[in-house]
Amino acid sequence: MANAPECPVCGERGVPILYGLPTRVAREAAAAGKVRLFGCVVPTEPDQWTCERSHTWRADDDQVLIAVIDAALKRD
Repeated sequence: MANAPECPVCGERGVPILYGLPTRVAREAAAAGKVRLFGCVVPTEPDQWTCERSHTWRADDDQVLIAVIDAALKRD
């Protein structure tokens, strides 16, 4: 996940946040640390990224977010 942004607080690599009921593939990606599952209730302005220290944030580039999620879920 080379394109993942760094946490603006601690500098750790960002991990994309997934909301909603996870599929088997999403659960496997979460177990591997490629995504983080945040449950079914989506906030009005949801964060998109988290880090190992559990900081959360939004980034400006949705294309990067989509690309990292697609790679984590092995979608083309």
